[in-house]
Amino acid sequence: MPTAEAQIATERPTRYLVQLCKHFANKGHHLTHRPRTHTLPDLRPDQIQVEWTDSDGMLRLPWGQCTLQATPGTLRVHIEAEDQENLGRLQDLVTTHIGRFSRRDPLRVEWEPSEAIVDTPGGQLRHVDGTTAGPGPRPSPFRAG
Repeated sequence: MPTAEAQIATERPTRYLVQLCKHFANKGHHLTHRPRTHTLPDLRPDQIQVEWTDSDGMLRLPWGQCTLQATPGTLRVHIEAEDQENLGRLQDLVTTHIGRFSRRDPLRVEWEPSEAIVDTPGGQLRHVDGTTAGPGPRPSPFRAG
């Protein structure tokens, strides 16, 4: 599954995370009865799923998903899709919206392909080349437990 990631430097990562999530949550509710300001082809409101907190967000579309994380000074965006074409669609969609929301103080979105990461038996994440990727999976902020 192709993936890409962007680390967007900003003094207000939470603001952009929440704005992006609210925008898509609202798109899902009014796609059928308001004129579109941009095209989301063949997309029904029930096909957009958005969840967020002040520090984490998840956007699911039929073509893939986007995970957002606000940390001090950075908005981290990770996207994944079934194929390169849909990955490109998600990259364009997120880049366009971040650009639109940051008109006064434009943010720079530079996508990099994510390396494949595997979960080892001890819960340690590693890149497929064997280097350490992090301490292990974080619990989802959207589910209890």
